[in-house]
Amino acid sequence: MMPLDEVWGQGFGGVSSDEAKVVRSIRVRGNDRIDTATILYYIRTREDQPLKKATVRRDIEQIFSLGQFSDIRVETHPAGDGVEVVYVVEEIPSIGDVSFVGNTQVENKDLRKAISLKRGATFKEHLVQDTNEKVKGVYEEKGYFFAESRVTTTASREGIVNVTVHIKEGEKVSIEEIKFTGNKSIEVDDLEEVMETESETWFSFLDESGIYKKDILKLDLLRIEAYYQDQGFVKVRVLDPKIDINRKDKAIYITIPIQEGPQYRIGKIKVTEDDTYSEEELLSVVKLKPGDIYDISKLRKDIITITDLYSARGYAYADVLPATQLDDAKKLVDLEVQVNRGRKVYVGEVNIAGNTKTRDNVIRREFRIQEGQLFDSLALKRTKQRLNNLQFFEDVKIDTHRGKESDLIDINTTVTERPTGSLSLGAGFSSVENFIFNASITQDNLFGRGQRLNFSTDLSSRRTNFNLNFTDPRIFDSTISFGVDLFNRRSNSFSFEQQTTGAGLRLGKSLGEFNWVGLAYRFEEVEVTNLQAIDQNNNFQNGFFTTSRVSPTLIRDTRNNFLNPSKGQRHVLRFDVAGGVLGGADFIKSGYEVSYYYPLIEKLTFAIHAELNIADGYNGQELPLFERYFMGGASSLRGFTIQEVGPKNSVGSVLGGDQSLLLNVELQYQLTNEFRIFTFYDRGNVYGSGFNLNSTAEVIDLTEMRHSLGAGVRFLSPFGPIGLAYGFKLDQRTGESSGEFHFSAGSAF
Repeated sequence: MMPLDEVWGQGFGGVSSDEAKVVRSIRVRGNDRIDTATILYYIRTREDQPLKKATVRRDIEQIFSLGQFSDIRVETHPAGDGVEVVYVVEEIPSIGDVSFVGNTQVENKDLRKAISLKRGATFKEHLVQDTNEKVKGVYEEKGYFFAESRVTTTASREGIVNVTVHIKEGEKVSIEEIKFTGNKSIEVDDLEEVMETESETWFSFLDESGIYKKDILKLDLLRIEAYYQDQGFVKVRVLDPKIDINRKDKAIYITIPIQEGPQYRIGKIKVTEDDTYSEEELLSVVKLKPGDIYDISKLRKDIITITDLYSARGYAYADVLPATQLDDAKKLVDLEVQVNRGRKVYVGEVNIAGNTKTRDNVIRREFRIQEGQLFDSLALKRTKQRLNNLQFFEDVKIDTHRGKESDLIDINTTVTERPTGSLSLGAGFSSVENFIFNASITQDNLFGRGQRLNFSTDLSSRRTNFNLNFTDPRIFDSTISFGVDLFNRRSNSFSFEQQTTGAGLRLGKSLGEFNWVGLAYRFEEVEVTNLQAIDQNNNFQNGFFTTSRVSPTLIRDTRNNFLNPSKGQRHVLRFDVAGGVLGGADFIKSGYEVSYYYPLIEKLTFAIHAELNIADGYNGQELPLFERYFMGGASSLRGFTIQEVGPKNSVGSVLGGDQSLLLNVELQYQLTNEFRIFTFYDRGNVYGSGFNLNSTAEVIDLTEMRHSLGAGVRFLSPFGPIGLAYGFKLDQRTGESSGEFHFSAGSAF
C-alpha cells in the first residue's frame, strides 16, 4: 500500500478534485470473511456529509487496526450531485487446519500449545519461521536436538490457508558428561550437587536427568556462583559454558569454566547499637564470627535474625543494612551492620477470611497478638504455628500491610478449611492378632467450635475395644480444657484376659505458651479371667476388681508442627495415684517421656524419643496384673511383638512388668508435606518378676535390652496420619521371627 499522501495525490482513483463534495453512498469491496457491517463500524465518513481527506485517512488507519487486511484502497465515483466512496480491501488469509506429520515422541496437543499458528487466526508469513523454531524448542526440551521442522501451506479460494508441520524427530541426545575447569578448591561432586542439570544415569527414563535445558543451565551457573560465595570466594566468576553436541555419539558434553579467586574470611564485625539493643546483644545472635569463612547465606540469615529482633519490639519496618570492606592483602572481609529501625507500629485491624465453618472466636483465641498492641513478629509467627496445629486448615496465610494510620499495621489472615469430620474403616493382618478390623467416626471441629467428638472400635482375635470421647480444648474461650471418656475394652495378654469398663473426666490448663498441666479422674471395673494357676498368688488372681485413680500430667511442647515436626521438643511427666481414699486397688504409676526433633540438612530431620515408666503397689499390695507394662509393636519397640518382650511364665506367655525403658532413634526425610520416609533404631525392655527372665531383669538394666533396626513411611491420608514400618531384630532368639511388619494410625512418638 502506498503512503496516504501519495495515494491522495493520485486522486484516490482520480477524485482529488472530489474533496468537499457530498458523499451520497459508501460501499466496501473485496471482503469475504470480514462482515461489511464490521468494517463500516470503523468508518467515520458519513453519507450526506462533505468528503474530507483527514476523515478518509483516519478510516483507513482504523480498518488497518483490525489486523485482517494486507491492503486498503479508496475509490470515488460520481453519484448524482455527489460521489460514491468505495473502500477496496484485500484480506489477510485465515488459518484453517493445522496438522502435524512425523511426530511420535511429542503429542499433537503439546505442539499446538507451543506454536502461534492457531485455527481461525490470521495467517502471517513470519509465523512460519516462528513455528519451526517453537517446534524445535519443544523437542530440545525433551532431548531431541537433531529434530527438524518444515511448514507447508495450502491456500483456498475462500482465503483459508491450511498448514502442515512436517517433523523429522531424529534421535534423543543426552548429557554424557559435565566438566569443570578452574575449580581448584571445591570438588566436582559438590558442584554437581548444587546443579539441577545432570548427566544421564541408568534411571533417566524415570525423570528428566540427562536432558539439556538452556534456561536451567543458566540458573545452575548462578547456583554455582552462590555456592562459591558461601565458601568465601567473593570474587568468583562462572563463565559461559561450552556446549559440544556429538552427532555420532548422540551425546552432549558441557564444560563450565570457573575463575575462583582467593578465599576470604571474616575480619572485624561491628553492629550499630541503639537504645533498643546493645551491640553485645546484637552480636550474640550473629552466627558469623571473626575468622570464619565469609558466607553470604549465613550473613543473610543473620540480617533476618536482627530484623526479627527489632520487629518483635514493634519496629516492623526496620532496615538492617550490612556494609562490607575487603582487605585484599589479608583476604579478610570487615563487616559493619547498620540498623535503621524506623518508628514503632501497632496492630490495627485483625481480619479473618476463608473460614466457612470454623467460628471466628476459635481462630482469634489462637492469636498471640491483639489489636492495639505493639506489633511483634515473633508472636505473629507463633500465631500461624498455633493455627496450623489446630489441624482444621489445609493452609494458613498471614499477611501484613499498612493500616489507616502510618503507625498502624493491619493483619489479614486467610485460612483454607479442610474436612474435619471423618469416617474411617480399616482392616489388616498381624502375626499376633491375626485379622484386625477398626472403625472410627470423628469430628475434630464440632459445629465449628473447635470441640472434638470421637467414637472408635478395634476388633481382632485378641482385643475388642469401644471408646467414646469428647473434648473441649477451650471452655468459653478460656485456657481450660474439659473432656469426658467412656470405654469398654477386652484384651488377651496371652497369660490372662481382661474386660475393662469405665469412664473418666479430664481437666487441663495452659501455663504460658508451651506448658500445659492436666488432672484426670478415671474409674474402672476390671474382670480378669484365664489366669493360669501357676501364675496365681495373693495379688494375681482371676476375679473382679475396681480401680479409682487421679492422674496429674505436666506437658511442655515446643514442636513446630504436631503432625510432622522437624524442630522442637516434647516432655511429658505423668502420674497415676489409685486406691487409698479413692477406693479400689492401691498402686502408683509414674512415667516420663521426651521427644526431640532437630533439622539436619535440607529436609532431613533427626528425631529421638525416650520413655521411662515405674509402678508399684502400696498398703501391702502389689501392682495389679492388669496395670503392668507391656512392650512391642508399632508404637513402642518395632520389630517385636508383645509376647517377645519382658518377663514370661513357665509356658512362655508374657506377664508384663512394673518397669519399662524405651529408646527410639529416627532419621526422617520429608518427600512432601504429607509424606515422609524414615529409618530407625529401637531399644527397650520391660522389667519385673517372672519365671523366665532370660531376656530381661527384675529391675531396669541397660545391659538387658532388646533392640531392632528398620525403615518405614508415614503419610497423611484422608483418615489421618498412617505409618508403615518393618523392623529387624538385632538379637533374634530361638523361636522368634527375624522381624515384624507394623501398621499404625496417628502421629509419630
